[in-house]
Amino acid sequence: MFNVRLTRWVAAAVVATGAFLAPQSAQAAGTAAGTTVSNTATVNFNVGGVPQTAVTGSATFVVDDKVNLTVTNNSGATVVPGSTNQVLAFTLQNTGNKTHGYSLAASLGSGITMNNVRIYRDINGDGNFDGGDTLYTGGTNAGDLSADATMRLLIVSDTPVGATNGQVSNYQLIATTLNAGTTTVTAHDNAIADDKDTQQVVFADAAGPGAGDAVRDGKHSATGTYTVSTATLTVTKTSTVVSDPFNGTTNPKRIPGAVVRYSIVVTNTGAANATNVVVRDAIPASTTYAASTITLNAGGLTDAGGDDAGDINATNPGEVTVAVGALASGGGTGTVTFDVTVN
Repeated sequence: MFNVRLTRWVAAAVVATGAFLAPQSAQAAGTAAGTTVSNTATVNFNVGGVPQTAVTGSATFVVDDKVNLTVTNNSGATVVPGSTNQVLAFTLQNTGNKTHGYSLAASLGSGITMNNVRIYRDINGDGNFDGGDTLYTGGTNAGDLSADATMRLLIVSDTPVGATNGQVSNYQLIATTLNAGTTTVTAHDNAIADDKDTQQVVFADAAGPGAGDAVRDGKHSATGTYTVSTATLTVTKTSTVVSDPFNGTTNPKRIPGAVVRYSIVVTNTGAANATNVVVRDAIPASTTYAASTITLNAGGLTDAGGDDAGDINATNPGEVTVAVGALASGGGTGTVTFDVTVN
């Protein structure tokens, strides 16, 4: 009759200066790729009550490379037409269990096309485009990341001058896994049978919104959004006859000698405040400007330049010029009037 006691233990193959597997197994992705795991079973037994020499059996395997990564959009951007170096901020994280490099691409998902689109490494990680940030060159390795490590990235671009209020531009940052220290795209071993002694590659990434970013393809992507917010100004100009030499102010007509009042109403219907609004209006042929008739929002202005917001001939020869100033978003208005006499 045999009395058999089975004991098992797991030993790490690599021990360096007191560093065991515990720190590695604390990674989000689990035990580091390339770790050798050994398992030895010992069988103790007696024969005729006499203990016999124990027998053992061992099994060893190598932990495979679980390729996983996530790209996250940290912030969008509100932009105005013609603005430069506008930023979408992202974070790339290696959520696998081995150090890998990454190539990057920025792709328009939908909306208007931005100009001068570039990718930068956000060196100080503040989400802003700073002088110390480094330009990424397409087709290169943006940098190696160890398991759980992150890289802050920026899509930087310029807003088209012709962009209009409310338009959006959805750009996707796509990261592709590379072999560490190279520009070689990592290949998977999904279709190859398991080899316990070889470190094989398994893709574990989720699908992202980027074009061609499928589940378990060694890529991941995220979308950031530019939203155009600008002032939208409309101008309404009217003329009203004030008086004529024969009818006075009673049913006057636009005959020679009549005084005609021009009214220019500027309205901001956009989503952003308009600043430094200036109205210019040339005195039309066959008329003569009527002195001291310029007004801004019903307040009188002088004809001379430099003493208030309006002038005639001083800023622009032959024109009435009025610095309206700021017009608030959502309906801010400014009204300029002046009179002319029909020649």
